[in-house]
Amino acid sequence: MTSAITRRHLVAGTTALTLLPLRTQAQTPTAVLIYADGLKNGWWIGGWAKHQAQFAFADGSKPVAVTMAGWNVMTFQTSAPFDPAGFSTITLLVHGGPKGKQEFKLSAKLGDKVVSGAELSVKVPKGDWARIDVRLKDLKLKDAKFDTLVLNNASAEAMDEFYINYVLIQ
Repeated sequence: MTSAITRRHLVAGTTALTLLPLRTQAQTPTAVLIYADGLKNGWWIGGWAKHQAQFAFADGSKPVAVTMAGWNVMTFQTSAPFDPAGFSTITLLVHGGPKGKQEFKLSAKLGDKVVSGAELSVKVPKGDWARIDVRLKDLKLKDAKFDTLVLNNASAEAMDEFYINYVLIQ
């Protein structure tokens, strides 16, 4: 699902998610924030695609600016395998710059092993921030845990620069 959204809307949604466990049973997990104007503790960016974390964007945000040559990969990684039990969605806030139409494949790995049975296409719109929600069940995770989210340019064509902010699992 793609919809236009402002940083304020996403932050408001995250705050509501963070407070949710106070109103429900203790086993309800809180959202896991990976990137929001910078990497969160325990996460780093890998791969060989050209990227710049905390890029100074015109609206005051600090997304990752990504430029992918053909077949390039960028990853969000952690050393502690993430257990997705109780979570349903990976949310990305993306911006395609003036041209947009970039498309990458999203998958998950544990170490060197691909644990998602599907690579899901993410299309980046032009000219504005858009919220992309990817259902974890659509990734068809073979194993319960992963430590890497993989963003792959699955074509030989280079992509124009695009931006990613507010990567979270909820």
